[in-house]
Amino acid sequence: MELLIDYLNNLFYQIFIHIFASMDKSRINDMVDRKITEAFRNGVSIGAVKSDLIVRMNNFKKTIIKDNVDIADLYDKEFSDIPQIRHRYGITYIKQCEKRLKDLDWILANKYKFSHFPNSKIFKLVQFKEKISQNTTTV
Repeated sequence: MELLIDYLNNLFYQIFIHIFASMDKSRINDMVDRKITEAFRNGVSIGAVKSDLIVRMNNFKKTIIKDNVDIADLYDKEFSDIPQIRHRYGITYIKQCEKRLKDLDWILANKYKFSHFPNSKIFKLVQFKEKISQNTTTV
C-alpha cells in the first residue's frame, strides 16, 4: 500500500511539473483574463471580481512565503530568471492580478463613459488598448 501511495504521489508531482513547466507568461496572463471575462459574463460585479483576484494573489504570496522566499527578490526578475517553476508561475499570476486590479479600478472610475456597455465589453476594450500599446512599443 505504501508503495502505491509513493507511486501515485510521484505521478501526481510529475504531472504537476509538466503542466506548470509548459505554462509560459502569456498563458498565465490569459488565464487570469479569462477568469475575469467569465465572471463578468456570469453577472459578477467588479467588486466581487476584485475580491477574488485579491484572494488568489494572497494565496500565491502565502505559498511563496512558505518556501522562505522573499517575494520582493523575485518580483523584479524576468520570467525566465526565476528558477523554481512554482515561484515563476506565482509571481507572474500576482503581477497580472495587480495589473488587472488597476484596470478594474479604471473601469469603475470611468463606467459612466461606457454606461451602455456591459463590464465584459469594457474589459475587452481595456485588453484591446493594451495590445495596441504593446504593438506600438515593439515597432
